[in-house]
Amino acid sequence: MQSIGLALVPTVMVGFILREREEHQKHMQLVSGMSLPAYWMSNMFADIIKAYIPVIVIMALAAAFHAYYPGMWVIYMLYPPALVPFTYITSFLFSHETTAQVNTLFFHFMIGGILAPLAFFLEYVPYTFTAGD
Repeated sequence: MQSIGLALVPTVMVGFILREREEHQKHMQLVSGMSLPAYWMSNMFADIIKAYIPVIVIMALAAAFHAYYPGMWVIYMLYPPALVPFTYITSFLFSHETTAQVNTLFFHFMIGGILAPLAFFLEYVPYTFTAGD
């Protein structure tokens, strides 16, 4: 269930990226004197910080309900720095905000919400154990 919630993070993020591109907000800031590296670094830093909010909530809830697994914190701490550049790169595949949000949600939902539990269940059937492993 965590992966379904985490699929919404890049969906919202790609919406903001495409809206900025459609409204030419980057151009307005560059004309005002902002440098291009400062623009991208500040946006990436802010998006990484915003992506850590659900991660911290998930880790706190896991600790509160004693569902904490060894090494879980490493994966969750590496998730935002990996997700934000991936979302920025995949945003160039789209030209409209709505299309980008729907496709991003579908992609992340398929990977995290369906394929991960499928691999988990395949490991419990003796005939499909090797496919799940």
